[in-house]
Amino acid sequence: MSKEQTEKLFLLIRQGDIKVLEAIYKENRKAFLNFGLKYNLDKETILDIYQDAIIAFTENIINGKVLALNSSVKTYLFSIGKYLIFKNLKKDSKLETLDLDENRLNFYVNSIDSTYSETTNDNKKLIESCLDKLGEQCQKVLKLFYYNGLTLEEIQEHLNYSNYNTVKSQKSRCLKNLKELINEQLNNG
Repeated sequence: MSKEQTEKLFLLIRQGDIKVLEAIYKENRKAFLNFGLKYNLDKETILDIYQDAIIAFTENIINGKVLALNSSVKTYLFSIGKYLIFKNLKKDSKLETLDLDENRLNFYVNSIDSTYSETTNDNKKLIESCLDKLGEQCQKVLKLFYYNGLTLEEIQEHLNYSNYNTVKSQKSRCLKNLKELINEQLNNG
């Protein structure tokens, strides 16, 4: 969807065009249901969460919290839904801890040093050791992104950041600091 199409869509939503919202709802409902089933929730709970995500999506547009999207409507809607699923699981104590996202960790390690071909336990220990040396806020942002698999939008909401760009900048700075610590350890190690 182009920027102009997104702006038109947002305008229609702000004007209360129910048909647009119905189309978005119907277009993404089945995919969200399939997405939500991965979290071992019943169909009714997933549909409740989906409706809450649609409401949050609409409210974010109407109240000006979201003026443009850097992703598709579906991606943004699913990120809201994913956050709500995690919130639901935590509330019901079905989610104690989240495992390390191996794909993100592999990508991250490869971006630090192209000589890494796979993530080993030593590499994980090195990363975790350096991560512990960062400030508390950096640790939170990086762990939520790389370990818990949250999007920047979800982190913004979870940590009460005022806007998306602040989270993006914070993550970038923290990642740079972590890379420097890791490279320092590798060079001295």
